[in-house]
Amino acid sequence: MWRMRMTRWIRLLAILSAVLVLGAACGRDSSIAAASDDEMPDDEMPDDGMADDMPDDDMADDMHGEQTFRVTLTNTSDSFAYAASGASAIPVGATEAGPAFPGSGYEFVVPRAASRLTIASMFVQSNDWFWSSGPEGIALVDVDGNPVSGDVTHEVSLWDAGTEADQTPGEGSDQAPRQAAPNTGEADPDPTVRAVDGFDATDYVRVVLTPNADGSTTVAVDNVGAAAAVVGPIAPVAWAVHGEGSALFTPGEAAPAGLESLAEDGSPAALASSLGLRTGTTTPFAPVAFVVSEDLDPIFSPGAVASAGLESLAEDGSPAALVPELVAAGFEHAGAATNPDGGPDAGPAFPTSSYTFEVDGEQGDRLSFVSMFVQSNDWFVAGRNLALFDADGVALSGDITASLGLYDAGTELDQAVAAGPDQAPRQAGPNTGAADPDSSIRPIDFDLAGHLVLTIEVIG
Repeated sequence: MWRMRMTRWIRLLAILSAVLVLGAACGRDSSIAAASDDEMPDDEMPDDGMADDMPDDDMADDMHGEQTFRVTLTNTSDSFAYAASGASAIPVGATEAGPAFPGSGYEFVVPRAASRLTIASMFVQSNDWFWSSGPEGIALVDVDGNPVSGDVTHEVSLWDAGTEADQTPGEGSDQAPRQAAPNTGEADPDPTVRAVDGFDATDYVRVVLTPNADGSTTVAVDNVGAAAAVVGPIAPVAWAVHGEGSALFTPGEAAPAGLESLAEDGSPAALASSLGLRTGTTTPFAPVAFVVSEDLDPIFSPGAVASAGLESLAEDGSPAALVPELVAAGFEHAGAATNPDGGPDAGPAFPTSSYTFEVDGEQGDRLSFVSMFVQSNDWFVAGRNLALFDADGVALSGDITASLGLYDAGTELDQAVAAGPDQAPRQAGPNTGAADPDSSIRPIDFDLAGHLVLTIEVIG
């Protein structure tokens, strides 16, 4: 569905990118035409003795000093099961982590980066029962794509983790309020997760969604069980935002890593950690603008204000203005990779696709490039000043993903990642969104691991 919502933006990007002169995208040889002997004036022709006067090592440097490099940027963000995940452990109004008694609860904010939310919180007066929205989760958007708002407790029910034998709720000696130590109790003869009958969630908890202007949603999980049949606290909440399908557990199967600790002892830490290993933002990346130069930071400098061309790339994904801007500034070896590998048209690189381009370089040359992080307002991925040769003349090659950085262009106010209405996949038109009060380019504290792979190889 999110690909369909991007159709308008993709078409615009193709139109903008079509105006580029992409001869330079093939590297230095394609941007500089070599003059033939017939075209060179006679008085500029070298005499035959000049070759004899040239030292052999200088001739070798002249012939072999330049190399051609193939650069590939691959979108690997399809590896994430969850768009976001975490835990809320401190009750509203409290200063420390702990259970929420009747009249209190937990509150947290989730990005609407995917369509569903799953929560889990221990039913404390039990051995291993927990409140959860179930395997499919709570809808964050309706069938028309609008944010869901209000009380969604009807989507919550009680589940047995299948990790500890059940005792009478509120009375068992191996239940959290009365057990001698965590993880105390006999094993459940049925080791599968299953629904618990006879308990109406609305008697015990209330879950309310409140959409925010930036595209995120505030989630409140309150204990309303003061008059319930079994009075007691609820425990900290683990949560995950995801697409269709099971998020935290599958009925009829054993509890996944971390769920036992949450269901038996009320601790969400292990489950949140397990979810975190599979959490990230699935996003396209936009066409790549690149330049080879001996100068440092030809495209941008942290702390400076973005150029008009960089703003266009960072907000709307098009390098159409940035490449001519670089050439006009004297960086003649600039170009763009606009077509995903194997694709006939300019457009974004979705998960599992890539951009590839070739550049020529010699000792002292550096490669810099930028590509929009599409599920943002104005973030861009950058390779800054990558030396094509080291001090010993060894050419750069291999997996150099660690050299990538993520930056905020400082041109548009940030909204929740993958949810903001003024971000490229959802905005009404290019250059849409409020101005950023901080207009400086700055690094973003965001883990790109799992999102991209950058490789470079010497091909000639």
